Formats: sequence, structure tokens, C-alpha cells
Amino acid sequence: MDKFPEIPEKEKVSSFFKIFPVIFIFLILLFLLASPFVIIPSGYVGVKLTLGKADKDELHPGLNIVIPVVQKVVKMSVRTHSYDLRGANSINSLSKDGLTINTELTVLYKIMADKAAEIYIEYGLDYEEKIIKPVIRSAVRDVIAKLDSSQVYQERDLIQKKLMEKVSKELEKRYILLDEILIRDITLPKRVVEAIEQKRRAYEEAEKMKFLVEKEKLEAERKRVEAKGIADANKIIAGSLTKEYLQWKFIENIKSYAEGDNNTVILIPYDTEMTPIINLPNMKK
Repeated sequence: MDKFPEIPEKEKVSSFFKIFPVIFIFLILLFLLASPFVIIPSGYVGVKLTLGKADKDELHPGLNIVIPVVQKVVKMSVRTHSYDLRGANSINSLSKDGLTINTELTVLYKIMADKAAEIYIEYGLDYEEKIIKPVIRSAVRDVIAKLDSSQVYQERDLIQKKLMEKVSKELEKRYILLDEILIRDITLPKRVVEAIEQKRRAYEEAEKMKFLVEKEKLEAERKRVEAKGIADANKIIAGSLTKEYLQWKFIENIKSYAEGDNNTVILIPYDTEMTPIINLPNMKK
């Protein structure tokens, strides 16, 4: 049986160098088609997964290179997000006096950029349902439970402040930064609202009456002071009306009337009791 003729060594090397460029170009095309370049936009970070295992070093915005097939990138937003707990997703809780309070609110938050990989490892992408929702619900119920219904109705700012303190600490432990909690609505039973409003109106009316009474007291005091002032002034004036002064005043009046146009003035001489001057109107036509 004849054997195949052996290919000379030089011909093998020559064939390899002829095929190599083709293989190289093929590998490059395969590499490019497999998308080794990943662009992370501003406001995002990338979590790199190597064969499903997350790398704790995040990829920053810009062009990043990964190994095709072996690695892939999950993009996570580090911008501020809003999460609504409203409608069917609102929170029911009991007040200190045992009434059911319904609270609707919106949470503004963002994840820590340098902890995105750890959030992904521990909670995945569904961290709103796994972290934010339970933390908010727990905080609302804790805060409402320490207030009676009238406080809940009237002190929304206090509730919001206490929620901010509790929720901020809890979320920060889980690498999430709280920007704001906005209370949209707090709903109490209708009969409770009516009772609170009636009590508030009664209080306002009482305060109004108290103000009016105080005002009247001040007015009476003002009149008393005014009357005392007038009385004191009259005493001073009366004390200054001496016989000599009235004589001087009488002479001054005679001089004034004499120099004036009114020549029908009748002057009744005064006696020792200083009877006043009587002026008669002009009867001439």
C-alpha cells in the first residue's frame, strides 16, 4: 500500500503564513462583532459581570473595554430618582389613639456611585421594592404611632422632619442617599376631621373674644388716662385764673374789639366775681 507523499517543511511554513492573515482578520472581526466596547453615559456607573460574578470596582462614564461573551456590564443610574407611595401603594398606620391614618408620599433619593456594585450584589436592580419601600413603611408607622390623630392632622411638618431623620439613617446603611420626603396627603376618618375642625374653630373664637376683651380693657384704660389728663389740665388752668390775669385779659379783649370791624359789641362791666364778657351779635341789617 502506497503512503501519501510527505509535504516538505518549507511548504508547511509557507502555507501557515498564507493562512495566518485570514485567521487574524477573522478573529478581529469576531472580536468587534461581539461588542467589546461599552459606553457608560453620564449619570450612570457600570457593574461588570465576569461569568455572572460582579466586580466590586464600578466602571465610570465613558468608553470601557470588556471581554466579549465572558463579561457583560449592567448600567445603574446614580441620578436622583423619585419613588411614589400613593394610591394602592399608600401606607396605612395606627395613631396613638388607635385611629387608622392613610399617608401618601414621594421619596427622592439616589444611590452612592461607589457602592453601586455592592447594591447590585446584595439587592439586584429591584432595590426600590427591597430597600426603599419597607424602610419608608416602617418609619411612617413608627412616627404615626407616637402621635394622636389631632397632632397628625395639624403637624405635617413635624411628621416630615421625623421621617427624614429615621429614613435617612436607614437608607444610608444600605448605600442610598435620601434627598427629600414629600408628604402628598394624610387622610384621617371624616368624623375625626370634623371634630378637629370644630375644636379649632371654637379655639379661634375663644382667642378672638379674648383679644376683644383685652382691646376693650386697653381702650377703657386709655380713656381713663385721657380723662385724668384733662382733669389735671383743668386744675392747672383753674389755678392760673387769678383776678389780675382776668383783668389783663379783659383789657386785651376791649382793645381787640375796638380795633376790629365789629362795633356792636356790648361789654358788661365785671364785678368782683369776674363775670365774663357777653358778646351780642350784630343786629344791623
